[in-house]
Amino acid sequence: MLGEIWREKGEQGLNKTPNFREIRYNEKRDKILKNAARLFAKSGYENVSMEKIAAKLKLNKATLYYYFKSKDEIFFMIQMQAIEQANDALGKVLDSNLGPKEKLLEAIKSHVRIVTRDYITGTFRQRELILPRKLMIKVIAARNRFEENFKKIVLEGVEQGIFQEDNWKLAVMSILGALNAIPRWYSPRGKLSSENIGETISAFVIKGISID
Repeated sequence: MLGEIWREKGEQGLNKTPNFREIRYNEKRDKILKNAARLFAKSGYENVSMEKIAAKLKLNKATLYYYFKSKDEIFFMIQMQAIEQANDALGKVLDSNLGPKEKLLEAIKSHVRIVTRDYITGTFRQRELILPRKLMIKVIAARNRFEENFKKIVLEGVEQGIFQEDNWKLAVMSILGALNAIPRWYSPRGKLSSENIGETISAFVIKGISID
């Protein structure tokens, strides 16, 4: 996961094979992130403290601080995990041999699957939260990478005469707006599954921007 990558980059290098202790360390971090995300979703960021996160996991505070320096860092890592997962999924779609319509379909469906995971959904609802500037800059940069790659899929369709050329950038921003709004209304207990949502949105989008 992202926490693992960042630790390894700074301390041990990317090419080192993690030993058992490192694997356990990273698994523990992931467990903390998932449980903290669910707390944020349930109670709101402002109402969750490091003490509450530790209690949820049945850890003492010293142990929690060994893995994360602050609540800001935990929230930041949850955000970045979700965005990097979305970037990884989109990258695979971009590198595939699918046509533009199929790429757009898969890009939308994979993104919907990511943002509707229960522990991610709640934190995305709180995206407007102001993180410390140095962390927010990293979040924005990761989101920008996602948006630029998404544009590449639509532009590919425009250049091949499959998608409409007029206002295609506006169309992209409208699509992203719809996708980014999903966590604000989606409920895992609702009638619509992530697959239903992905299929429906992609059908509307492809019909709306296709030339034929």
